[in-house]
Amino acid sequence: MACSQSANDLLAALPAADFELLRPHLRTIDLKFGQVLVEAGAPLEQAIFPHGGIISSVIGLGKDEAIELAAIGRDGAVGAEAAHETVAAAGAVVRYPATASAIEVMHFRYAVDHSSSLRSLLLRYQWIRAVRAERVAACNAAHSAEARLCRRLLQSRDMAGSDCMQLGQDLMAQMLGVKRNTISLIAHALQQQGLIRYSRGRLAITDVDGLMLRACACYKTDRGGFAATAVERQSNLTIPRLAPDYAESPRLPS
Repeated sequence: MACSQSANDLLAALPAADFELLRPHLRTIDLKFGQVLVEAGAPLEQAIFPHGGIISSVIGLGKDEAIELAAIGRDGAVGAEAAHETVAAAGAVVRYPATASAIEVMHFRYAVDHSSSLRSLLLRYQWIRAVRAERVAACNAAHSAEARLCRRLLQSRDMAGSDCMQLGQDLMAQMLGVKRNTISLIAHALQQQGLIRYSRGRLAITDVDGLMLRACACYKTDRGGFAATAVERQSNLTIPRLAPDYAESPRLPS
C-alpha cells in the first residue's frame, strides 16, 4: 500500500494494483471557494477525491433554505455514489479551496466493478459517513448552538489546516441548521470573549483552547480522518459486483 500514490486518503489506501485502474483516468482539478461541484438531483458525471480543503454536502429544504449534511475533506470523496447511482442525492459546494483528483463516472464504475478492494473501501467510507450523520443528528438535539458552532469551527480548522477561513453567517447557519440571527449573536459573543475575530465574512480563530472548552464533547469523539487500517480490517467483506453498465486562506483586515 503506497500512501504516496495520492494526497487523498481513500485513494492512498488502495493497493497499488487497484489504484492503477483509476490512475490513467485521474486528472487534477482546482477547487475554488463557492464553486458548486454538483447539484442535488443532477446527473453524476464524475467522482472527486479532495487533496485537502473543505466541501459541504448540502440539501435544500425549501425556498432559499439549505442545510449542510457533511463536511468532506481529504479523507473522503464527492460523488462516490456514482458507483451505483445516476443522480446526486445532495449538492456539493467548496467551502475552503484546495486541489482534487477527479475521474469521469464511466471510468470510475469500471474500476469499482473490477476491484474488490475499491468496493470494500467505498463501503467502509459510506458506513463511516452514516455513523457521523447519526452523531450529528444526536448532537443537534442535545447540545446548544454555541457548543455546536465551536465544534464546527474547530473541525473546519482541522480540515483546512488554517486558523483563518471565509465563513459568512449564512454558511455557518447552514452548518448548524439554525437561523442567521442566532449565528450573529453567538459569533459576537465569541469575539467579545477573544476566541475569534470576525469581519465581513472572514473568521480567524484566536484562542483554540478557549473554543475547545466551549465545544461539545462531539468534537473529540469525531476527531480524526479516514484510517487506512480500518479499511484493512474490512478486507474480508463480501460485496456484490456491480453491473458493468453501470487558496490560501483569506486574512482579516488589520
